[in-house]
Amino acid sequence: MDFGKIFRKIREEKGVTQEELAKSLGYKNNSYIARIERGDFLPSRENLKKMAKVLKVSFSYLDSLLFEAKIRELGIKKPELLALFRDIPHLPEEDKKAIIKAYLKIKAKRERKKP
Repeated sequence: MDFGKIFRKIREEKGVTQEELAKSLGYKNNSYIARIERGDFLPSRENLKKMAKVLKVSFSYLDSLLFEAKIRELGIKKPELLALFRDIPHLPEEDKKAIIKAYLKIKAKRERKKP
């Protein structure tokens, strides 16, 4: 299920209308919320924090849903890569540097092979 559908379900379960949520974010009408729920675009993390507060759900939960949606937008389907992207924010800095170094080596090797 995509972010918009999950977000709509959460909003409806909390008994908050699109109009109420939009107004709490400073919008004049519900079109911003409707577009998110249709999957036209993803909200900013700043707005996500405000939405979490209004909906009385944890920001980390909504943020994890947003992160998953962004990964899907990239078209990443391999479970190992999905796990890597989920884990990266929680890795120590030296592990992040090692991953970047390994990636750059692979990329350079691949570019040398191009005709």
